[in-house]
Amino acid sequence: MVSADNLNLDVLELIFAYLSGNDLVSVSLVSRSFFAGVIPRLYHTLGFRLSHSKKYPQVKSPFAAVMAHPDFAVHVRQIDIRTVPLIHSHPHPEFVRDCTNVIKLASNLTSFTLTVVDALPPFLPALQGKERLRDLRVYANLTSDQSAKLIGLKGLSSLVLDHASWNLVDLLPTWTRSLSASLTSLTLYMASDLNELVLRHVLSHCPHLTGLHVVGCPRADHVTVLKLASLFTPNLESLSMTSWENPRPLPPTLTPLRHLKHLALDTHCSMAPPHAPPVWTPLFQKTAEWSCPLASVTLRLSERLAVADGFVQALLDAHAGTLRSLFFVGCRLGPDALRRVCERCEELERLGVGVPGKDIDEFIDCMAKCASLRVLVDMGTDRHVPGKTGVGRVNITRDSVEDLMDITNINLVLTETRRWTRAEGEMTAKLERRKPVALSHWFMPKI
Repeated sequence: MVSADNLNLDVLELIFAYLSGNDLVSVSLVSRSFFAGVIPRLYHTLGFRLSHSKKYPQVKSPFAAVMAHPDFAVHVRQIDIRTVPLIHSHPHPEFVRDCTNVIKLASNLTSFTLTVVDALPPFLPALQGKERLRDLRVYANLTSDQSAKLIGLKGLSSLVLDHASWNLVDLLPTWTRSLSASLTSLTLYMASDLNELVLRHVLSHCPHLTGLHVVGCPRADHVTVLKLASLFTPNLESLSMTSWENPRPLPPTLTPLRHLKHLALDTHCSMAPPHAPPVWTPLFQKTAEWSCPLASVTLRLSERLAVADGFVQALLDAHAGTLRSLFFVGCRLGPDALRRVCERCEELERLGVGVPGKDIDEFIDCMAKCASLRVLVDMGTDRHVPGKTGVGRVNITRDSVEDLMDITNINLVLTETRRWTRAEGEMTAKLERRKPVALSHWFMPKI
């Protein structure tokens, strides 16, 4: 007779790989066999969020739990810290101590994320010598000495630097030279001192890049990024960049990026002209010439301007057959343009667009014309516009969601505070009372 106690441990680990969160904790209490099978999965990822910080130190952090059983650190693969508890306006020393000790013991660490402002320096010594570390995302406002420690990390395949200081920007060419053989994805977000010369040296060392995201860097606009990307990284599959006021024209000749699958554009503009900025049209004319298989497009505006129907027509003429994800952030899309998107994008699975407060029936009729659509994200609140705060507007009600799911194949609707799902033919509504945590930047691929 087969029981949990005589099942192979590898089999239990495979079964428990389908569980997460509190389910793993509950299973670990069943028996010693289940506990042993759950441990690798339970300690695979250590995260720390605002909800944890509010309860600290009354509730033990996951890092303190590991330090109570140091042998468990061998199972830690990912560490993701989104907030750090404070005491007298400084990081709590016990928390930092537990975190750094876990990092030192986690010999199999492959991913480290720390997005807290100016919290990285105490963690730098512990990160040294992590030979299996492949993915790194940090808030990188560092001094020269701190930057020198950070660029000592080798073997990275994915690097995300938020708000990199000039000290680190100055060392980027040296760092990417040492990462030349391994780096496949590079993200530079809000690096005010990044310029064309530095970016040229950086990309010249990154021949294997398939993902490049340079966003919010005022000295490296979309023309600079596109020119250097076509020159040094023609195999790109994912590209994000920013256009600023009075953008320069694109170079007449660019090496085609024929493998491009995801494109995100962060566009800063004033309230004039009344429609989406003209910089988008020549860019998508290029992608049409390259015949690249764009599956994901994200367009973001600093002001809520209307997207011209002519531009939507040009976008669909070029990529309607391959688009699976399309997001309009901070944009207004007219009913005719929305209907055209739903009619022509036969492979579209995810759509992010502002849900109208009025004429919801017409909106639902448009959604019904896209049989492949599975996920709808309401982008209509001001929180999606840079520099503005959400006001909690909810355009879509439970009745509207029921009508939407009744006549479409959509099974997930996301708004600012709500998550509506349909399972086994029935629609259920779940209210997200906590503000959702963005696990990645808005411009990263959604496919």
